[in-house]
Amino acid sequence: MNGNYDNGISLCMIVLNEGKNLKRCLESVKGIVDEIIIVDTGSTDNTKEIAKLYTDKVFDLKWPNDFALVRNFSLQKATKKWILSLDADEVISTIDHNNIKSLLKCYADGILFDWRDYTNEIGVKGFISSRDDIYPESKLASGYDVSKVLRFFKNGYKFEGKIHETVSNSISKSNGKILESSIVIHHYGNMDKKHVQDKKQMYIELLKNRLKNNDFTEKPKDWVCFELAKEYIQVKDYNSAKRYLRLAIELDEYPEYLLVLGSIYLNENNLDEAEKLLKKSVQLDPNNSTVHDNLGILFSKRGEYNKAIRKFNRALELNPNSAEANYNLGKVYEKLGKFGHSEKYFQQAVELNPKFSSLVG
Repeated sequence: MNGNYDNGISLCMIVLNEGKNLKRCLESVKGIVDEIIIVDTGSTDNTKEIAKLYTDKVFDLKWPNDFALVRNFSLQKATKKWILSLDADEVISTIDHNNIKSLLKCYADGILFDWRDYTNEIGVKGFISSRDDIYPESKLASGYDVSKVLRFFKNGYKFEGKIHETVSNSISKSNGKILESSIVIHHYGNMDKKHVQDKKQMYIELLKNRLKNNDFTEKPKDWVCFELAKEYIQVKDYNSAKRYLRLAIELDEYPEYLLVLGSIYLNENNLDEAEKLLKKSVQLDPNNSTVHDNLGILFSKRGEYNKAIRKFNRALELNPNSAEANYNLGKVYEKLGKFGHSEKYFQQAVELNPKFSSLVG
């Protein structure tokens, strides 16, 4: 879908009180975007003043409880052939500038990027250490987890979804083509605890409204329940999370749903219930390192150390850079009095995620 657009890239953003992040984001795309469109939804800090230093296309829109609506408002202002959609707490590395420019002649309609969510926390699912990473942007955190996102696409498509909005459905409906790339979006938002809490509460209300209104045109009910459960986990409301996870599992015994609910029961020391869920999850998805790691924790809590060691080793086979599995394996060997082994795995855990140094002394 080309339309009558000038060749080039439009950066489209929506912002709210992003004064401390916006400059970093906009500086990171200098030289690769041809125009910048920023839609402000009611900032009370210096967000708009910063935005106006980079573009004269700054627009106001009252927040309508609909992310897609605001994103599409920004798209209406774009005049270039390609759209780059970023949030203020994200950056693009100069390492990827030429890679992005090379996409301008791409025949596809959308390109998937690697979205890195940086963290210094322990126990993050899919954690990858920043230790040996080539991007200087990764050095602001111990590591990250990564997922594919569609943030670069041809102008003319529309976002769908009041929350977790995407243009993928719009492209699919037009029989457009989506390709994958290894270009990285670096996201730092979840390192700011207050920012996370405020955002999660907003997401919770949007998702609850979708359930209340039976709004499942974009995503099925089980997905909405699962997303709602994940938001409740972020704000540490585990009882609500369990309730919505059980609803999701009643609709579809997807391995990820079983894993997350099993992990909550494991943390609560409800080992029998946790075992049922984790074993069912691993049967459906045997190559998920996190499930094996959690089963290792479960067996360790029961004193079944040989079973625990096998599970932690399996987790490390699947993900050698798992700081958690290294640390957990070290704890088992420590309990068995095999301190040479435990020191080896503790050291590896700390190298992968320095925050583990507070646990191993």
